[in-house]
Amino acid sequence: MSIQQKRAEAESLFSYARRVLSGKEEPVTAPVDPVDIRSGIDRALRQVRRVGMAPSVIETAARAVSTVEGTLVAIDSIHSYLSEALDLTAEALAHPDETKRAMIADRYEELRSRIDTVAAGATFEGVNLIDGARKTIEFTIPEGGHPRHAIGHITLIAGERGLSLKSPSELFATNDEIEAARLSLFAARQRLDRAAETFLNQASLLAPHLNQGPDMGEA
Repeated sequence: MSIQQKRAEAESLFSYARRVLSGKEEPVTAPVDPVDIRSGIDRALRQVRRVGMAPSVIETAARAVSTVEGTLVAIDSIHSYLSEALDLTAEALAHPDETKRAMIADRYEELRSRIDTVAAGATFEGVNLIDGARKTIEFTIPEGGHPRHAIGHITLIAGERGLSLKSPSELFATNDEIEAARLSLFAARQRLDRAAETFLNQASLLAPHLNQGPDMGEA
Protein backbone atom coordinates (compact mmCIF):
# COMPACT_ATOMS: atom_id res chain seq x y z
CA MET A 1 0.00 0.00 0.00
CA SER A 2 1.37 3.44 -0.94
CA ILE A 3 1.93 6.21 1.57
CA GLN A 4 -0.73 8.26 -0.22
CA GLN A 5 -3.26 5.48 0.30
CA LYS A 6 -2.32 5.16 3.96
CA ARG A 7 -2.75 8.89 4.44
CA ALA A 8 -6.14 8.76 2.78
CA GLU A 9 -7.20 5.95 5.11
CA ALA A 10 -5.91 7.90 8.12
CA GLU A 11 -8.04 10.97 7.39
CA SER A 12 -10.79 9.84 9.77
CA LEU A 13 -8.16 9.29 12.44
CA PHE A 14 -6.88 12.84 12.05
CA SER A 15 -10.33 14.41 11.84
CA TYR A 16 -11.45 12.60 14.98
CA ALA A 17 -8.40 13.81 16.88
CA ARG A 18 -9.23 17.38 15.84
CA ARG A 19 -12.81 16.98 17.09
CA VAL A 20 -11.63 15.64 20.45
CA LEU A 21 -9.21 18.52 20.93
CA SER A 22 -11.79 21.10 19.89
CA GLY A 23 -14.32 19.69 22.37
CA LYS A 24 -16.97 19.23 19.68
CA GLU A 25 -17.04 15.43 19.63
CA GLU A 26 -20.50 13.95 20.18
CA PRO A 27 -20.96 10.37 21.49
CA VAL A 28 -22.36 7.76 19.13
CA THR A 29 -23.02 4.04 19.32
CA ALA A 30 -19.79 2.17 18.71
CA PRO A 31 -19.79 -0.20 15.72
CA VAL A 32 -19.02 -3.87 16.17
CA ASP A 33 -16.76 -4.14 13.12
CA PRO A 34 -13.04 -4.87 13.70
CA VAL A 35 -10.76 -1.88 14.26
CA ASP A 36 -8.82 -0.64 11.23
CA ILE A 37 -6.85 2.49 10.34
CA ARG A 38 -9.87 4.27 8.93
CA SER A 39 -12.26 3.77 11.84
CA GLY A 40 -10.10 2.43 14.65
CA ILE A 41 -9.42 5.63 16.54
CA ASP A 42 -13.03 6.70 16.06
CA ARG A 43 -14.36 3.47 17.56
CA ALA A 44 -11.82 3.04 20.31
CA LEU A 45 -11.90 6.55 21.68
CA ARG A 46 -15.69 6.73 21.62
CA GLN A 47 -15.87 3.43 23.49
CA VAL A 48 -13.37 4.70 26.03
CA ARG A 49 -15.50 7.76 26.64
CA ARG A 50 -18.67 5.65 27.05
CA VAL A 51 -17.13 3.53 29.84
CA GLY A 52 -15.85 6.58 31.68
CA MET A 53 -12.11 6.14 31.25
CA ALA A 54 -10.09 9.20 32.25
CA PRO A 55 -10.43 12.02 29.70
CA SER A 56 -6.68 12.59 29.99
CA VAL A 57 -6.08 9.33 28.11
CA ILE A 58 -8.42 10.39 25.33
CA GLU A 59 -6.83 13.80 25.07
CA THR A 60 -3.30 12.40 25.16
CA ALA A 61 -4.10 10.01 22.33
CA ALA A 62 -5.75 12.78 20.32
CA ARG A 63 -2.76 15.06 20.84
CA ALA A 64 -0.41 12.31 19.68
CA VAL A 65 -2.44 11.82 16.50
CA SER A 66 -2.61 15.58 15.96
CA THR A 67 1.16 15.80 16.32
CA VAL A 68 1.60 13.14 13.67
CA GLU A 69 -0.74 14.99 11.32
CA GLY A 70 1.20 18.23 11.68
CA THR A 71 4.49 16.38 11.30
CA LEU A 72 3.31 14.90 8.00
CA VAL A 73 2.52 18.40 6.73
CA ALA A 74 6.08 19.44 7.60
CA ILE A 75 7.43 16.35 5.85
CA ASP A 76 5.49 17.32 2.74
CA SER A 77 7.15 20.74 2.78
CA ILE A 78 10.58 19.17 3.08
CA HIS A 79 9.71 16.80 0.24
CA SER A 80 8.90 19.81 -1.96
CA TYR A 81 12.29 21.35 -1.19
CA LEU A 82 14.02 18.10 -2.11
CA SER A 83 12.17 18.00 -5.43
CA GLU A 84 13.23 21.57 -6.18
CA ALA A 85 16.82 20.72 -5.23
CA LEU A 86 16.77 17.79 -7.67
CA ASP A 87 15.60 20.15 -10.41
CA LEU A 88 18.50 22.45 -9.55
CA THR A 89 21.06 19.67 -9.84
CA ALA A 90 19.67 18.70 -13.25
CA GLU A 91 19.93 22.33 -14.31
CA ALA A 92 23.52 22.50 -13.05
CA LEU A 93 24.49 19.46 -15.11
CA ALA A 94 23.03 21.13 -18.19
CA HIS A 95 25.09 24.30 -17.69
CA PRO A 96 28.88 23.87 -17.87
CA ASP A 97 29.41 27.53 -17.01
CA GLU A 98 30.89 27.74 -13.49
CA THR A 99 29.28 31.10 -12.73
CA LYS A 100 25.84 29.69 -13.49
CA ARG A 101 26.59 26.58 -11.45
CA ALA A 102 27.70 28.72 -8.52
CA MET A 103 24.38 30.56 -8.59
CA ILE A 104 22.55 27.24 -8.61
CA ALA A 105 24.68 26.03 -5.71
CA ASP A 106 23.70 29.11 -3.72
CA ARG A 107 20.03 28.32 -4.26
CA TYR A 108 20.67 24.69 -3.32
CA GLU A 109 22.27 25.81 -0.06
CA GLU A 110 19.25 28.01 0.62
CA LEU A 111 16.99 24.99 0.26
CA ARG A 112 19.15 23.05 2.73
CA SER A 113 18.67 25.89 5.18
CA ARG A 114 14.90 25.90 4.62
CA ILE A 115 14.75 22.19 5.38
CA ASP A 116 16.36 22.87 8.75
CA THR A 117 13.94 25.73 9.35
CA VAL A 118 10.93 23.51 8.66
CA ALA A 119 12.29 20.70 10.84
CA ALA A 120 13.03 23.09 13.70
CA GLY A 121 9.58 24.63 13.48
CA ALA A 122 7.64 21.36 13.27
CA THR A 123 6.39 21.54 16.85
CA PHE A 124 2.82 20.37 17.31
CA GLU A 125 1.07 19.94 20.65
CA GLY A 126 4.38 20.88 22.24
CA VAL A 127 6.35 18.07 20.58
CA ASN A 128 8.79 18.06 17.65
CA LEU A 129 9.32 14.61 16.16
CA ILE A 130 11.75 15.53 13.36
CA ASP A 131 14.24 18.11 14.68
CA GLY A 132 17.59 17.35 16.29
CA ALA A 133 16.29 17.05 19.86
CA ARG A 134 15.04 13.45 19.55
CA LYS A 135 11.93 13.95 21.66
CA THR A 136 9.30 11.19 21.61
CA ILE A 137 5.68 10.79 22.65
CA GLU A 138 5.11 8.22 25.37
CA PHE A 139 2.09 7.55 27.53
CA THR A 140 0.55 4.77 29.57
CA ILE A 141 -2.89 3.33 28.91
CA PRO A 142 -4.30 2.16 32.28
CA GLU A 143 -6.28 -0.94 33.12
CA GLY A 144 -5.47 -3.49 30.49
CA GLY A 145 -3.82 -3.61 27.09
CA HIS A 146 -0.25 -2.66 26.52
CA PRO A 147 0.78 -0.25 29.29
CA ARG A 148 2.94 1.95 27.09
CA HIS A 149 2.58 3.48 23.66
CA ALA A 150 5.27 5.49 21.92
CA ILE A 151 5.62 7.56 18.77
CA GLY A 152 9.32 7.81 18.11
CA HIS A 153 11.54 10.57 16.82
CA ILE A 154 13.04 10.54 13.30
CA THR A 155 15.63 13.22 12.64
CA LEU A 156 14.93 14.94 9.33
CA ILE A 157 17.28 17.92 9.45
CA ALA A 158 19.49 18.47 6.40
CA GLY A 159 22.77 17.47 8.04
CA GLU A 160 24.48 14.15 8.65
CA ARG A 161 22.24 13.10 11.54
CA GLY A 162 19.21 13.51 9.31
CA LEU A 163 18.97 13.61 5.52
CA SER A 164 22.76 13.73 4.95
CA LEU A 165 22.65 16.56 2.43
CA LYS A 166 26.12 18.05 2.12
CA SER A 167 26.80 21.67 1.39
CA PRO A 168 28.13 22.15 -2.19
CA SER A 169 31.66 23.11 -1.14
CA GLU A 170 32.84 23.26 -4.77
CA LEU A 171 29.77 25.25 -5.83
CA PHE A 172 28.85 22.48 -8.27
CA ALA A 173 31.96 23.17 -10.33
CA THR A 174 32.34 19.45 -11.08
CA ASN A 175 29.85 16.92 -12.36
CA ASP A 176 31.00 14.51 -9.65
CA GLU A 177 29.81 16.85 -6.91
CA ILE A 178 26.48 17.34 -8.64
CA GLU A 179 25.96 13.62 -9.15
CA ALA A 180 26.81 12.99 -5.50
CA ALA A 181 24.25 15.60 -4.50
CA ARG A 182 21.62 13.92 -6.66
CA LEU A 183 22.26 10.54 -5.05
CA SER A 184 21.92 12.13 -1.62
CA LEU A 185 18.64 13.76 -2.62
CA PHE A 186 17.17 10.49 -3.85
CA ALA A 187 18.20 8.81 -0.59
CA ALA A 188 16.73 11.71 1.40
CA ARG A 189 13.36 11.34 -0.34
CA GLN A 190 13.34 7.64 0.51
CA ARG A 191 14.08 8.49 4.15
CA LEU A 192 11.19 10.97 4.16
CA ASP A 193 8.82 8.38 2.73
CA ARG A 194 9.87 5.81 5.31
CA ALA A 195 9.47 8.37 8.09
CA ALA A 196 5.97 9.29 6.93
CA GLU A 197 4.97 5.63 6.79
CA THR A 198 6.41 4.99 10.25
CA PHE A 199 4.51 7.90 11.79
CA LEU A 200 1.27 6.76 10.14
CA ASN A 201 1.72 3.22 11.41
CA GLN A 202 2.52 4.37 14.95
CA ALA A 203 -0.50 6.65 15.05
CA SER A 204 -2.81 3.94 13.73
CA LEU A 205 -1.67 1.60 16.50
CA LEU A 206 -3.34 3.83 19.06
CA ALA A 207 -6.75 2.37 18.19
CA PRO A 208 -6.16 -1.28 19.07
CA HIS A 209 -4.16 -0.27 22.16
CA LEU A 210 -7.10 1.73 23.48
CA ASN A 211 -9.53 -0.99 22.43
CA GLN A 212 -7.99 -3.53 24.79
CA GLY A 213 -9.37 -2.01 28.00
CA PRO A 214 -11.83 -3.97 30.20
CA ASP A 215 -15.53 -4.11 29.31
CA MET A 216 -14.84 -2.34 26.02
CA GLY A 217 -17.44 -4.32 24.19
CA GLU A 218 -20.24 -3.66 26.69
CA ALA A 219 -22.75 -0.85 26.33
